[in-house]
Amino acid sequence: MSTAPFPPHALHDYALLADGERGALIGPDGAVGWLCAPAWHDDAVFASLIGGRGGYAVTPRGRYVPGGYYEEGTLIWRSRWITTSGVVECREALAFPGEAGRLVLLRRLTAVDGTARVRAVLDPYADYGRTAPAAPHRGEDGVWYVNAGHHRLRWQGAPTATVGANGLSADLLLRPGERRDLVLECSDGPLPHT
Repeated sequence: MSTAPFPPHALHDYALLADGERGALIGPDGAVGWLCAPAWHDDAVFASLIGGRGGYAVTPRGRYVPGGYYEEGTLIWRSRWITTSGVVECREALAFPGEAGRLVLLRRLTAVDGTARVRAVLDPYADYGRTAPAAPHRGEDGVWYVNAGHHRLRWQGAPTATVGANGLSADLLLRPGERRDLVLECSDGPLPHT
């Protein structure tokens, strides 16, 4: 996403995810506009909110009307998009940290009504968008790994993603009622074995 296909929005358009150690801002287009990792005081790995390169987005293909809401009493956000073929939701949360040096961003896509065509893009840039990532590589299990500065990332749920000029991208097709989980881990050290 070095060419900024997900421009910043007004601050009031973002949803805040938090887990007590860090926070993420999710835009109405499903792009993470801001995320410092692995803690609040570390540099941002996604910084499009301030013009940084790179990003992580889960966005419907084609035209859509964005919306969303928090699950009552939580910082779990449900992005909701009405598309020309139906309704798709993305349940988004930062998992409670088992380790202070590792964040886990959970995204569950659901085709609520009709078929959902979604594009997922992962292109992390460390140091507030100034440090490009190393080339991503896919493990035999279909899990993607990428390093950006001192950040170590693991992305699960998009085994068919391809590497391009804007990082990893996957076009996902969900049939009515189908779900797809995307799990992004980011650490300042080696990631635990899964």
